[in-house]
Amino acid sequence: MAILSSKNYDRNSIGNVLKQAVDAINAGNIGGPTGVTGPAGPTGASTGATGNTGPAGVTGPTGSSAPIQGPQGPVGNTGPTGVTGPTGIGATGPGGAVGNTGPTPGATGPTGPTGTGVTGPTGAAATGPTGSTGPTGAFASIFVPPTSDPHVNGQVWNNVGVLTVSAG
Repeated sequence: MAILSSKNYDRNSIGNVLKQAVDAINAGNIGGPTGVTGPAGPTGASTGATGNTGPAGVTGPTGSSAPIQGPQGPVGNTGPTGVTGPTGIGATGPGGAVGNTGPTPGATGPTGPTGTGVTGPTGAAATGPTGSTGPTGAFASIFVPPTSDPHVNGQVWNNVGVLTVSAG
């Protein structure tokens, strides 16, 4: 049975329409299976270009020119590392293609074999009590009453900004 769709429900029928909507949701007949995930795109470059080499360290002092010289002095400290060079100029490559969408719905598997056991006796027919109605989700709706008297007893309408109940 189709669920009534309207922008102006009669307040005497809104309960039945909401019950039909809740029953359809609880039956799980809304939505379908999801398709297969497409392949991942290619991995981008891991590092940028190497920067320029820094300047050479300072040369140590010259030894004495006297006929008897002392031992050679220690090697001077290595100079500081140079500043990293600017990033190279070039366009980024295009993005990878989007993968194809998988088939909808997927193939159904084969039916299993029929059982061979003996069927038991039919039980006595009995209907249990109806369970209590579960909580209903939030109903977000904006009520916009008609701007002229609908001539339906009890119907609300907007009489120049004043909500008025119709006498029929």
